[in-house]
Amino acid sequence: MSRAILFSFKKNNFKFFISKKNFSSTSEASVTFVGLGNMGLPMAQNLIKTGAKVSGFDFNQSNVDTLIKSGGTRYDTFQSAIENSEILITMLPNANAVKNVWDDAAKYAKKNSVFIDSSTISPIDAQNLAKANESNGYICADAPVSGGVMGATKATLSFMIGTKKDNFELIKKILTPMGKNFFYCGENSSGQIAKICNNLCLGITMAGLSESLALGVKLGIDSKVLSEIMGVSSGRCWSLDTYNPIPNVMENVPSSRNYENGFSMELMTKDINIALECAKKIELDLELSNKTQEHYEKIKEKGFKNKDFSFVYQYILNNKKI
Repeated sequence: MSRAILFSFKKNNFKFFISKKNFSSTSEASVTFVGLGNMGLPMAQNLIKTGAKVSGFDFNQSNVDTLIKSGGTRYDTFQSAIENSEILITMLPNANAVKNVWDDAAKYAKKNSVFIDSSTISPIDAQNLAKANESNGYICADAPVSGGVMGATKATLSFMIGTKKDNFELIKKILTPMGKNFFYCGENSSGQIAKICNNLCLGITMAGLSESLALGVKLGIDSKVLSEIMGVSSGRCWSLDTYNPIPNVMENVPSSRNYENGFSMELMTKDINIALECAKKIELDLELSNKTQEHYEKIKEKGFKNKDFSFVYQYILNNKKI
């Protein structure tokens, strides 16, 4: 973590109420947030807006600059940030990254500190991380999210929380400034189970919707008319009415900004692979999921890994000639 650039934020009017043993009932929130990408940055900013003291870390200097503009104060080291925090939140691309950060933080964190991972990783990895860190005296939770970049920006995310039942209200209070819906899924790793099932459905739905929309456009119907009709018919789904994959049908979605700054093809293939690996372990044949994954993998291999996953519409519309 030697390359870490860390920042602290504080507003005088924020009080964070925690009823857990060994936390002050009116202690001010001190959070270290690691992973300031498309999701993590607005999530951290929403914590800041409530007056929480937040330190942030990311290797992307432009995202760090954005935090500075939000009123950041530099920490010299990752160690000092953790030592001055009660809560660690990670929003990272894979389990190895989460493990590295949690392992580093565990060297310096106070006992009974709270470690929350909002990344999407394998339930097996989530369970192993929780076991290792709870044995060292930390409170752990997996809390992946749904709602996309818009949800992260507007603080309307849905959190799927896996933790010991006694810890749920504490975790919910910490996450409340960033979300709207909070689900207790069960013990550690349950949140990740819910998330991979949700994202598997999302990936399949977007591919299926894209085939339907491409068919309509190719046959000659106006894309906005088709989307409006389907939006009030049995084909309605989140991918259609909230995240439409056709450019200029909806504003403020990735398809209307050249499929940039959304949920990347690389992340979608990662999440589906996690689901398929779990299915393999329990001998569950997910034929439709495997076929859908072939589409996303081929798009990624063609050099579009950073495009939003709704770019699958262009792949289908152009008869896979992109």
